[in-house]
Amino acid sequence: MGTSNDNDQKGKDKKSKKKSKPKNPPEQKLGDTPVAPWDMPTPEEKDEARPVRRALREAVAKVDSQNKADQIISKLEEKLADKTATEVEKTQPPISTPANAAQQVKEAVQAAPESKKTEKALEATARALTTEDKRSREAVSEAAQEVLNPEQQGAPTVAAPRQREYLRKAVLKRLNPLDALDANLFLAVNHLPHTRLLNTLFYGLTVLFNGGAAWYVLMGIAALRKPRSMGGLLREVALPLTLTGTLVEYPIKGYFKRRRPFITIIQAIVIGKKPGTWSFPSGHSAVAFGGAWLLNKKFPRWWPLRYLVASLVAFSRVYLGDHYPGDVMSGSLIGLLFARLFGWLTGTRHRK
Repeated sequence: MGTSNDNDQKGKDKKSKKKSKPKNPPEQKLGDTPVAPWDMPTPEEKDEARPVRRALREAVAKVDSQNKADQIISKLEEKLADKTATEVEKTQPPISTPANAAQQVKEAVQAAPESKKTEKALEATARALTTEDKRSREAVSEAAQEVLNPEQQGAPTVAAPRQREYLRKAVLKRLNPLDALDANLFLAVNHLPHTRLLNTLFYGLTVLFNGGAAWYVLMGIAALRKPRSMGGLLREVALPLTLTGTLVEYPIKGYFKRRRPFITIIQAIVIGKKPGTWSFPSGHSAVAFGGAWLLNKKFPRWWPLRYLVASLVAFSRVYLGDHYPGDVMSGSLIGLLFARLFGWLTGTRHRK
């Protein structure tokens, strides 16, 4: 009898397990939309950032109306509008690990009254993202994107879509028309289907064209095939491309980064762009188009293919959530301009 009852109970347990569904979909695996290998946090570092994910998820769930979202974003803007990210960073306790960052976010949210927990979660996460520690910043960035932009992970069914939309609308309506257009274009591209195949393709392009590496490889192959062309390649392609990439990545990006308003980090978190990096202009796009132009002057036969590849590299930066379209367009134009300028200075002659 006891055996029969036990079997019946086990049968009921199995049925109940089949019927019960998790309240939230399984947590997405970070890395589905990956970053450069040298910046990717370890699994342990990702686990350390888990409190950030939890705090943001709970904060977003509290936004139950558009009016509440508007109030939250309005208060953040009033409080932080006149601060730059650099100024905020100087007031922050040093962060050396994702655990430090997560602890700061957790403590800030716990200390806030119930009515301000969402506001404090967004602000504290943005403050943690001003750290210079790249791995900690990346771990917090991934946590923020996983909660606020699950579409990029290929998971549009994750909980609280309505609450996320309330916050996005609250941010978008406060942007100037050009910035709002840029953000809406970002969302249109970034929310395209993110399959593992597409993620791998665009991630591969991002890695290959970091610093224009793929163009240098092509130059090396051309030099091996025709050793006498090495001098011309170095002078007319490699040197102008190096100057282009260096100027975009350091003085130009550095200038705009120092002037970056802190509130733009919060806006990036809500919109879903990777919030931990400064993105204007896009360095990948600059070297992709600059290198394409320089190589096309030297080897015009394959010019459509090179511009196609450069366009895919630029597109990948928006698809992967690293840049707004405006960053990519400005980077592409600056890359072309600098390539022509430095190409002319180093001896390139334009073909009529």
